[in-house]
Amino acid sequence: MTATTQPKMVGPVLRGADAEMAEAIIEAIEIDNPDREVRVDDQRGYIRVSCPERCRLTRQTLAEVLDRDLDIAEVEPALSAFAGRMQMTDDEIVWYLERKD
Repeated sequence: MTATTQPKMVGPVLRGADAEMAEAIIEAIEIDNPDREVRVDDQRGYIRVSCPERCRLTRQTLAEVLDRDLDIAEVEPALSAFAGRMQMTDDEIVWYLERKD
């Protein structure tokens, strides 16, 4: 029997309280990660969004989905946790497994 290696998943865990922001983040992540599988696990109180090895969310895409300008820091209150490591700039948030700098 050959063991199948499952990819390690990374990404945000969102609070379910702000449904508009959570749905916008999910949609933006799907747009920003076109070549990756995006898994969404809605547990009512929280929503786990994950991609294999790397997950990217850009301010520009989220602003387009919400149809308003925003600061990427507005995402922080919607986050209850995350899987992997997280790097945030003014323009994007990236969740990943290992640093490459």
